[in-house]
Amino acid sequence: MSGLLVSMAHRPYVFAFLAAFLFLAIMRMGWRRTVLWLVSAYAIAWISEISSITNGFPYGLYSYVYENMAGELMMAGVPFFDSLSYAFLTFAGFTTGEYILLGNAKSGERRPGRALTLVFLGALLTMLLDVMVDPIATMGEKWFLGHIHTYAYPGFYFGVPLTNFGGWFIVSLAIIGLNVLLWHLCPRLLPERQKPITLDKYHGTFGRNPAGRAGIRRIFPHMYPAFYAGISLFAIFMSFWVGEWKLGLASSCILLGVTAVGAVKRLRA
Repeated sequence: MSGLLVSMAHRPYVFAFLAAFLFLAIMRMGWRRTVLWLVSAYAIAWISEISSITNGFPYGLYSYVYENMAGELMMAGVPFFDSLSYAFLTFAGFTTGEYILLGNAKSGERRPGRALTLVFLGALLTMLLDVMVDPIATMGEKWFLGHIHTYAYPGFYFGVPLTNFGGWFIVSLAIIGLNVLLWHLCPRLLPERQKPITLDKYHGTFGRNPAGRAGIRRIFPHMYPAFYAGISLFAIFMSFWVGEWKLGLASSCILLGVTAVGAVKRLRA
């Protein structure tokens, strides 16, 4: 328990994003699917990190600087908070991908392959989040994160190797794909809390709410891409705050690109 409290004290932003994830996920998917997402994301992420610090797959070989994380909760050599972040990062990528795809979907439309497209888009968007987040995390000694990990073979993208981004795509694909697959295989065990977010341009997404909640019903779906943007803006802010202007501008371009693509697709609906 003391290790968990130390981790929460040192990484409050991780647990703030986690709390936002739990709220948004339960509203979107119900508590059963939320628990499945959280547990499966953590397990897959933890296994991938154990593998990477041991043999370099899938992110490339790296190691943690344990002396800079004294007292924090560890799970077989992997910081607890690190694997935990995969849950809200993949959820942000998945729901933002869902939001973007809706822009091309007509009311009640069903197209073969849409679920597969969503899984790949969600993984891609999660990887782009890591492109913004991981470089500034690698520079942790410049801010309150601290120097917590180092790559055996630093890459050209602000010290991060391209294998890291490829690994994030693979792991995100596994997390999102597994959850979507289990939703389809076990609909009774994992019922959705409300109507799918891809119906009727979000109209009635949260069921038959009282008329007084109509405004909330219209606004709430936009909170999912806002969550994605919030994580991105945190990384961008920290980049500028530590004087890494090139990184901040590069990350800003990525976020603007994602926003532009989403806006165009929804406007064309």
